[in-house]
Amino acid sequence: MVHMVLQGHQGNDVVVDHCAPCRLVWFDDLESVQLSGRGWVQALRELQRGARTGPSAQRPAQLSCPSCSSTLKSVHNATRYGRFPALECPQRHGHLHSESGMLAERGLVRPLLGPERQALAEERRTLMCLNCGAACDGRGERCSYCGTPLMVIDLPRLAHALRQRPGNWSDSPRPDGVPMRWECRGCGQPLDPSREVACSACGHAVVAPSLLDLSPLLLAIEHELRSAEVAARPYRRRQKRPVHWQETGLGMLHRFWRADDDTPEQRLRGGLLVAAAVAILLWWMLIRR
Repeated sequence: MVHMVLQGHQGNDVVVDHCAPCRLVWFDDLESVQLSGRGWVQALRELQRGARTGPSAQRPAQLSCPSCSSTLKSVHNATRYGRFPALECPQRHGHLHSESGMLAERGLVRPLLGPERQALAEERRTLMCLNCGAACDGRGERCSYCGTPLMVIDLPRLAHALRQRPGNWSDSPRPDGVPMRWECRGCGQPLDPSREVACSACGHAVVAPSLLDLSPLLLAIEHELRSAEVAARPYRRRQKRPVHWQETGLGMLHRFWRADDDTPEQRLRGGLLVAAAVAILLWWMLIRR
């Protein structure tokens, strides 16, 4: 496994283990809830790199905990999106998820619908299994390579989840910065995949059949989160540097008046300037009366 250093809440680093060939992710205890929106964007980008390598390798029959080497047991974790299988360490060191299981447990995927099958056929796009990465024709309900039910990424829910921040878990932050606009593959009309499931002009379904389709969404969300972090930073007023007396007008007169390495002509010129300055000051004081 490879260590992924991801951003957590309050700027803390969260180290997650990822096996790209097997498409497995290991979370230590409570690591998954410590990831911030930027951390999930980083994790999805890492999953995209693994998705470019093709179908996953054959997974071992028995998997062990990376901390204590105990054989992992199968469990079904209950979430508000349903019950999802995972492998758990008997000593409570963490959980092992498949990439699709990690997304499904957070409600970021959904079953492939009939109109979406038709849209993929019209676009001549290949549906990729989110569990193993194998290409599917989309006609059946399960992947012919690993037998996992065919799922697609729920783009509006994913965008809402990535925009969440501590203290604002109910409502999604207002999107700012780079507008999320994708061209409809049916008519070319610009649309927002984070808010629309179908094109308003032609009704063509908006579907992301693989992790590789998420790049524009991740780029826009990352820009929004970075802008929000910059806006939330406290404004620090720049402290004024103390002014040395030689940097004032008195210091300028002193430079003319000083006798270090000055010739008699320079000292005379400095004296005349000082006298002229004093005369101007006296004249100004008389006028003010």
